[in-house]
Amino acid sequence: MKKIYTLAAILFFNSIVSNAQAIDVIDPIDRGATGFELSGNDLYYASADNGTIAKIDITAVSPVIIDVITGLDEPEGILLIGNDLYIAQAGANKISKIDITAGTPTIIDVVTGLNEPTYLAVSGNDLYISEMGASKISKVDITASTPTSTTDVITGITTPLGLAMSGNNLYIVQPELNKISKIDITDNTPTTTDVVTGLSKPLLISLQGNDLYIAESDGKKISKIDITASTPTTATDVITELGSAGSLVSNETAVYFSDSSSNDIDSKISKINFASLSLDDHLNSKETYIYPNPTNDFILVSELSKNENYTIYNTSGNEVLNGTISEKGIIDVRTLTNGIYFFKINNSTPKKFIKN
Repeated sequence: MKKIYTLAAILFFNSIVSNAQAIDVIDPIDRGATGFELSGNDLYYASADNGTIAKIDITAVSPVIIDVITGLDEPEGILLIGNDLYIAQAGANKISKIDITAGTPTIIDVVTGLNEPTYLAVSGNDLYISEMGASKISKVDITASTPTSTTDVITGITTPLGLAMSGNNLYIVQPELNKISKIDITDNTPTTTDVVTGLSKPLLISLQGNDLYIAESDGKKISKIDITASTPTTATDVITELGSAGSLVSNETAVYFSDSSSNDIDSKISKINFASLSLDDHLNSKETYIYPNPTNDFILVSELSKNENYTIYNTSGNEVLNGTISEKGIIDVRTLTNGIYFFKINNSTPKKFIKN
């Protein structure tokens, strides 16, 4: 059967699904978040203004903020290694750690005498530190007696901020230069290679697989790049029109990030499910099997040669309907609320449709 779509309809579809769907996890958190870390269901976050590390349960329907440790001096980046949460205290010019399994954590200094340490990464026993005040990346052996001293890895880095490690490559955010660079940590004298340029004040990064997610503060968006692509490359927008874009962290299912609260005063924590992102990757596909589109009650799926199992997802990547459709079958979608959905047969590309 021939499928006919007007230009207006195509433009309408593209406009409404050009952005990933963000889900609020907790709003507000009543304090700014400068660094995130995940441990199972617990999301830890640092608040430089409050001098606090707090946590929430990301699986809770209504998460409750629990203070883990207070009285810190401008905590910025945090990094979990085993049970030890390492904390960059920019105001105190040191790296400290706590055992998150302790009922009442005690803070232990790891290395002191730094110059405005902000964010952290790890490779083996080496903890890498962005010292923004010294325009350099240094490292410390976390198995050494504490407090210990650092070794310079590379100097002359303009405002180094967020860090991420992949194999031998250390990715470094340079917000004033609107780019992300990398170095090979196995080189005796590392030099920087530009990975992505033309960003809008990037602050922090989070690596998941080959995807490097980027919080662009002035751009008010989250973008991403494939670190296996030729460099320098161009970033792809994941979500735009945020109130702000600061801290972020990812796991196997979602990327979590800080944004402006709905009250325009505090901050909140939101997330984007990777299931939703994987659907967005196919939004530019011109092929469709579904009509009428939009629909009020039923959809007909064309070009099937046999019975197929299908699943329908909402824009958050959650399954809302499934079943088996015959070669000339139709699907009743009257139970779905009005909105955008994605129809998927087995391992095929998802197809978007609108229920109205």
